[in-house]
Formats: sequence, C-alpha cells, structure tokens
Amino acid sequence: MWIARLFFIVLWVTINALLIKKIPSDACLSSSASHTSQCSAYLSKLSFSPSKQVADTTAVVLNWSRFPNVIQIVSLLCIPELENTIATIHVWNNSPNKISKEDFAKCPADRLKITNSPSNLYFRARFYACAEATTPFCFVQDDDYLVLPEIIQALRLRVSKDSASTIYLLPPHEALSSVLKRMRVDAKIHTSFAWLGHGAIMRQTQTRDFLALMQHLNTSDDEMKMADNYYAILANVFPEVWLDQGIELGGGQAFTQGVEGEERNNRHIVQAAKYLDQIMNCVHYPCIGHGTPFISLEDQDQTLPLVHRAPCVGRPCLLETTISLLPSTQYDLKSASQVLENERLNRDLFKSGEIEDYLWHPPSHAVDGNLETGFCIPKGVRKGDTVGIDILGLRAKDGLAEVAFLVDRNGRSILLAAATLQFRVNEWINSSMPFTCVATKQDLHECSSLTPFFDFSAFRVLFVRDVERRACFREIWMRERST
Repeated sequence: MWIARLFFIVLWVTINALLIKKIPSDACLSSSASHTSQCSAYLSKLSFSPSKQVADTTAVVLNWSRFPNVIQIVSLLCIPELENTIATIHVWNNSPNKISKEDFAKCPADRLKITNSPSNLYFRARFYACAEATTPFCFVQDDDYLVLPEIIQALRLRVSKDSASTIYLLPPHEALSSVLKRMRVDAKIHTSFAWLGHGAIMRQTQTRDFLALMQHLNTSDDEMKMADNYYAILANVFPEVWLDQGIELGGGQAFTQGVEGEERNNRHIVQAAKYLDQIMNCVHYPCIGHGTPFISLEDQDQTLPLVHRAPCVGRPCLLETTISLLPSTQYDLKSASQVLENERLNRDLFKSGEIEDYLWHPPSHAVDGNLETGFCIPKGVRKGDTVGIDILGLRAKDGLAEVAFLVDRNGRSILLAAATLQFRVNEWINSSMPFTCVATKQDLHECSSLTPFFDFSAFRVLFVRDVERRACFREIWMRERST
C-alpha cells in the first residue's frame, strides 16, 4: 500500500508541475510601470467574482489500460475548485482488473461512483454512465488527457438545457479535421464529426436519446462499441468545437493504432453518415418522423460565419473570433456518406503553408498565459470580423475593469486603425474609450482600454475595414482597473 501511495504522490506532483509550466511567472509583465499587466492565466490573482452555481454535472472517465492516468484525472476532478461544478465522478472500469474507491485516496468517497464492467463495453460505456446520471449535464473524457479545472468550469457555464450541440474540446489538428468534415445535404443534413475523448460536455438527456436512436437503428454490437464515431454526425448539428488547452498524458496502450485503427474509425464514421442519409431520405415505411430521438430536424442558419473558440487558462472565459483562419472549403454534398471523400478533397485544395498558422498558432494561444505563444491571423482581417472574450459571468468586485491585448507591431496597427472596441450589455455597444498602446519587451505592444460600463458579459473588437496583413495576438485578457 505504501508503494501505491508514494506512486500517487509522485503523479500528483507531476500534474502540478505541468500546470505551473503553463503559467510562466513573468509571462505578460509590461515594461511600463504604469501599464503593468498580467495575462489571462493570472486572473486568479485578481479580485474578480465568478458567478455562483450549484454542482450539477457528472464527470465520466473510462478506464482500460492507463489506470495511473485515471488516478491523476480523478484527483484533478476532485479538487475544491470544482466542487460547485462536478457533483459526481463516475469511473467506468472496462478493464478486467477490479478497482475501488480506496484506489482514489485523495477523493471523497461520496463524490465517487465506480462501475467494474463485467466486460469491455468500449466507448458506449460513457453513454451508459451518463444516462444513469442524476445530474442534467455530463462531462466526459478519455484517460490520456488532463483538462484544466477552469476549462471544465467554462464548459459548464457555457452549456445550457437549450444547447443544441455538445461542446467538444479538440487540439488544432482534430479541430481542422472537424471543419473539413462539415457537410450540408439539401436543407435536411447539416453536421460534422468531432471526437469526445479530449473532453466534452453534453446534456444528460442527449445521451439517453442517442442510445434510444442507436437501438431504433438496430445497430450491431461492433457499432455500439464504437459509439463515439456515431454521436456527433447523428446529432445533425454543426458541432461547437473549442480549441483546447489540454495536457496530453500518454502512457498505456492507445486504442487507435496504425493504419488498421484509422481504417476502423473511418469505416464507422462513414456508417454513421449512411445512417443519417437513411433517416433523412427515407422512402420506405416505417420512416422516422419528428418524434425521432436525438437527431435535430431543425434548419440551421447557413449564413452565419464559422466561429473559432478557445477556453482561457486561469479563469473561466472563452475567446471567440470570426476572423477567417482557413481557406474556403466545399461542404455542399449529394450524400452524407461522402464525408471522408469531401475531407480529402478539401485538404487537396490547400496550398502549402495555408493552414500552418491554424495548427501552430491557433486562437487558444491568445488565452494560455504564455508569452512565447500567440494566435496569428494569416491574411489579416475583413470588415465585420470580430475577436473577443466572453467572460462567462466573471465580474470585477467593484464593477471596474479594463481590457488588454498584447500584440505584435502589425496587431497594434490593426487595433489602432481598423478596430472598434465593443462591450455586450444585453446588446453590443461601442465603447467611447480609445486604445492606449505601449511598447513592451520582445518588440510587442500592450494595447489597453478602460471599460465605460459597470456590468457587461463580453468584450470584443469589431474590425471596421479590411486590412490584409498577417498579425499575432500574444494574449488577450481583462483585469481590474487601477484606482
């Protein structure tokens, strides 16, 4: 037992080291004494008041071959900072090696639920676990990633009982794949694919409806095992994807390995699309009507721009931008079953270097508290583009705050010449306060503005003219105003 406890302590120290590494101590200090700033990761040091909420989410973690990782993940989910978010942590053990609550020494037993599955149910287990939950929401993740507590809080603050889409955390390469798989078939089908394992939050009723749909479709045992591959596509909504700040743990035996694993995944993704075609184009009785579980039959607004989102490190908040970050893609198809062919076609249309900024300088790098990273826009901005932060109920205690952008020289020029600062107070209102920019180290500039409003839910810059110039935002954040 003492060996196991020692091993656990070492693992927990590793978690803390990883988290601390993400937040360099002097990452965003300005060289100007009058404009000393700290980035989004340092919001925890300021006296902001988060919104109050009651724990109403069940966290579901699957275990197979990475039990040390599961101990780390559960320990993180059990920290006091998540007590007002996570009500129960359900560990579903697909491994033949039994586990118990005693294996999670740092987690209160009353917050834990352990299921030792009699057989390996693969990915359908996460849906069974959520369907059993007594909370209205479920957070799910695999055992090879750490999701930061403030990001879990942000997910819960964002999702609601009316949310059409599950919210998916994805690394840039998977988010890109999800964009390239977006498809529309006539007015009936409008969907894409997204993985659940990097972290996702959903309504509990969605999992029940999904399981009911899979039963109605009379899916095979192999298809149920690979339920993740069916979930997003069959929802028939464009998934809400957040570019994640996750920490990869690795270890153990990966489920998807080599060409065979990729082919298996692709086969099930195409089968999900075929099921969707079958449902929407039904010509033989019995057809599925408006009582169909899970699948959205609502039309989606096709004119809305693609919104790129990323959660903040340090405090629950969400960066959102409509700036075009990728080349135009084809998504009008004759059949949903063409999903992978269309992804390949879209990739073939890309020219060398066109997606490098998206993969290596994604929006998540503007809210990670790290001055060494940045969010870069490859071709500048267009009139009507926006970039900003939803503060998800966060407020300065005295109601006074200012916003700041740490940018390169081109970013400074764009903010001063082509941007209008706006705050959301029920609706978006232009600010009368100009940006003040000061030079900092590393040839960067901190552009800040006081907030003229005492109560707002988000801020953004609206670009009022086209500027065709690559620029980088190192950090975007909000801080309490000096008095």
